[in-house]
Amino acid sequence: MLDLPEFPTIKDASAGTLQLGNTLDKRLPNMPSGDLQGLGFTNYRQLEAEKLMNEMRVVYDISRQQAARSKAIAKARGRQSQRAAERR
Repeated sequence: MLDLPEFPTIKDASAGTLQLGNTLDKRLPNMPSGDLQGLGFTNYRQLEAEKLMNEMRVVYDISRQQAARSKAIAKARGRQSQRAAERR
């Protein structure tokens, strides 16, 4: 014969039990007061936007340095070719 699994026990459905069923079994931690920094109450969109802006700032700085270097090299080449042209 087939052995049927046992049914789970049914909880008491009296008015008092149903009323207590909506309460939490464990207490939640107290809400933080004052400084909320670092306690999980962060605006993730704002943090992501700040991270993106910082990354863009770094990339722009690198691009600016490369442009300045390229400009200096072009200027030096221009001076060198001018000197070479004046000697002839």
